[in-house]
Amino acid sequence: MTHKHVLLVGAGQIAHSHAAAIARRDDMSIAAVVDPDRQAALRFADRWRISRATADLSSALADSGIDGVVICSPTAVHHEQALQAIKAGLPVLVEKPIAADLAEARQITELAAENGVPVVPAQILRYLPMFEWAKRLIAAGELGRPVQAIERRLVDRADNFPWWKDLPNFLISHWGSHSVDLLCYLLRGRPAATYCRARSVRSAFGVVDDFSLLVDFDDGFRFTSAMSFSSKHVVHDIVLIGTEATLVFDCYRRVACNGRDVVALPEDQMLDQGFDAQLDAFCRAIDGTELPEAAKFPATIAMAALDGAERSVASGRAEAIRAAR
Repeated sequence: MTHKHVLLVGAGQIAHSHAAAIARRDDMSIAAVVDPDRQAALRFADRWRISRATADLSSALADSGIDGVVICSPTAVHHEQALQAIKAGLPVLVEKPIAADLAEARQITELAAENGVPVVPAQILRYLPMFEWAKRLIAAGELGRPVQAIERRLVDRADNFPWWKDLPNFLISHWGSHSVDLLCYLLRGRPAATYCRARSVRSAFGVVDDFSLLVDFDDGFRFTSAMSFSSKHVVHDIVLIGTEATLVFDCYRRVACNGRDVVALPEDQMLDQGFDAQLDAFCRAIDGTELPEAAKFPATIAMAALDGAERSVASGRAEAIRAAR
């Protein structure tokens, strides 16, 4: 396997997780980091010993030594930056959600298909050991018929990122993309309708930071999620109920089946292993070898459900989900 040089776009918090995963490999390094805030790019380059830091994405993409692009920038610019990378013929790993809305996500996937350029959605939960185990159990039929899933994601958090103001319903798609995408992937399900009620409670920008979401799947499975930035009781868990088993995910540390822990790791190890597996998939994309299912599963399936959720907030009623391509 040849050594790969990647371009890292964005020098924010999630970029450090990708940089750490790359640093754990002997066959990959970061050739350059790009951020419109050049000082932020320089600080990031100094932290990770990257030789080039720039605010100019176009010039960085023109470097003939680049083998792939990892996009960790704010969601509002994923679309534009992914299209630039695809047009340059470079495989792309794009942080979730891959675009600000369904239409932009479709443009990315369609241009990638037209140009024969792999785009891997960075849906990290697909790769975590706890969910890889659940995927195998479900595929073996041991869950039985999936009935419903219930999620609580409750935090006490008043901080805001300035770029949130450009996406008023951002947290529905950003936080929702984790769990909705995960369930679509685990169950190979297709959402059919969604209902969502949301409001801004603490946000400095009027961004949604409290919502309740219901997603109905075409096979009768349903998913409910409650998210709040205003809870003094902090918890994130998902209960997945089947006719033969019930799985409880204590995110992101352990999964229990019918009350018995089956996979348990410290959260940092669980996440590190997920980032390592995701990067393995991206390396295969760069090499042009067969991708694992976690890398091939379309991100647009969950994004279609989240598009419906945002329309539901605006309309005040349940919304049918537009077909994802």
